[in-house]
Amino acid sequence: MVLFRLSDRSLGIISTAILARLLLPADFGLVAMAMSIIGLIELATAFSFEIALIQKANPDRVHYNTAFTLNVLLAAGGAVLTIGLANPAAGFYGEPRLVPVMLAIGAAWLISGFENIGTVNFRRNMDFGSEFRFLAYKRVISFGVTIVAALMLRSYWALVIGMVTGRTAGVILSYLVEPFRPRLSLAASRQLFSFSGWMLVTNIAGAVISKIPLFFVGRMFGAQTLGAYTVGAEIAQLAHTELVAPINRAMIPGYSRLADDLDAFRRTCIDAAAGILILVLPASVGIAILAGPIVRVLLGEQWNEAVPVIQVLAFSGAVNAIVSNNHAAYVALGRPYLSAVILLARVAVLIPLLFLLSMQFGLLGIVYAEFIAAAASLVISYPLLFRQLRIPVLAYLRGLWRTMLATAVMGVLVHLLLQSFESDQGLATAIRDMITGVAVGVVTYCLVLWALWRLSRRPETAEVALARYGISAWRSFMNRLSISRQN
Repeated sequence: MVLFRLSDRSLGIISTAILARLLLPADFGLVAMAMSIIGLIELATAFSFEIALIQKANPDRVHYNTAFTLNVLLAAGGAVLTIGLANPAAGFYGEPRLVPVMLAIGAAWLISGFENIGTVNFRRNMDFGSEFRFLAYKRVISFGVTIVAALMLRSYWALVIGMVTGRTAGVILSYLVEPFRPRLSLAASRQLFSFSGWMLVTNIAGAVISKIPLFFVGRMFGAQTLGAYTVGAEIAQLAHTELVAPINRAMIPGYSRLADDLDAFRRTCIDAAAGILILVLPASVGIAILAGPIVRVLLGEQWNEAVPVIQVLAFSGAVNAIVSNNHAAYVALGRPYLSAVILLARVAVLIPLLFLLSMQFGLLGIVYAEFIAAAASLVISYPLLFRQLRIPVLAYLRGLWRTMLATAVMGVLVHLLLQSFESDQGLATAIRDMITGVAVGVVTYCLVLWALWRLSRRPETAEVALARYGISAWRSFMNRLSISRQN
């Protein structure tokens, strides 16, 4: 899943780089107008019936058929609403070309509703190789068609055609890679809605948390500051979006298999939290400390306004990573309402803080509000998790303290090493500082973590499992490389 995320992001970067040279900014803007409206409709229909099937211990055919039928009905409703809003949207934006664009995307949405629900078995059975191939094939087909269409048409229709092709290809591929054949039924709709209704609330609350700060920044500080904030937030959240999000995609079906074995669930939850923290915490702290050189090297000196955004939101990303693992546990336990309650509480903390802190501290007030709201969700989430799984606090902390201490030592050392960084220094110096900081940080973190593990009498912990997996993967890679050379 991490490999798919990295591959998908790489294809996205390549696609954007090519399309930016073939199309005009207005072409992207036109499609963005359509997607701003369609995104709201999709959010209102995000019931996540697939998660309900993954969470159920032994779903019957009737559950699959019902989930398929509900997806078809929601897609049809979303398509009709999209088509119905085409003319009003065109009038609102003053852009008549928006009408045929929304009609095409609405039709594609209807087609996508018929995707084979049986592909959820890839995640249910933890067959992530098949999941990777299915998702990758869709992405590659959409990428190829979009580029070819852009070369031929040189218009916004290339983006629309790529989008329509991707959704259509997903439907066709879903029946080629999975033998299950769904039928129309609503027999289990009540059971699915009792679970997925809370997933809808969770999805809406998550969207509010991610979007409302953008509204405040854009309204109060204008387009330039909004651009710096958006790019800075994306960099700050890299550890969470590129590592933890795909990991949690695998954790939900993994946890669901253990729902009837509380002891195994408890041990796995502690190990998962420790494993996620080992990867995310040092990465987040490193991004925060190296924010200056990162911005200077990757974005340029005109983006200096993004530096404090990255420094604060990097810590929010680490908090989000832990909370998202807890959410995966709640979903697998069949208690999605706990996730919804935590996110709604976060919204309730975030909104008033945005008003108060933005007036007092400006842009920094908004990022402070985001961090405080994230920390509040963590404070609420942990007691619920400990109570649901009967986890002793000390048992949980035993899996985390080494990572926290090693990260603190690494952070202090790198900060002292690079505290003389100036935002107006040359590019060559910024590159040197970034490379030095990364190298020193990685070596320090690994050495301190290893030393603490030795002092703890070499327990069987998450860092040991990750080290063994890394060694095994390296040996497998070298063996394949040796075989390919011989051939």
